[in-house]
Amino acid sequence: MQDDDGPYYDITAFVYIGDHAFTLDEIWGGVDAAERAGISLGEIGRALNHNWTAAVTALAIGNIGVLRALVDEASP
Repeated sequence: MQDDDGPYYDITAFVYIGDHAFTLDEIWGGVDAAERAGISLGEIGRALNHNWTAAVTALAIGNIGVLRALVDEASP
């Protein structure tokens, strides 16, 4: 059970993609930026399902344009 006083994830944990390591904090920061840019969590989820590697990288480096393109590609 999660302690309510602590974080739900370790922001110093890494996600490795190829030769790159991104912190969870970088990825969550990208999620926040994407939401501020009008991309919903559902759209982010579709982009992740469509191309996980590219979507995580786009989120981690804050490339909203690439994320929007992935959302468009993933749309039915």
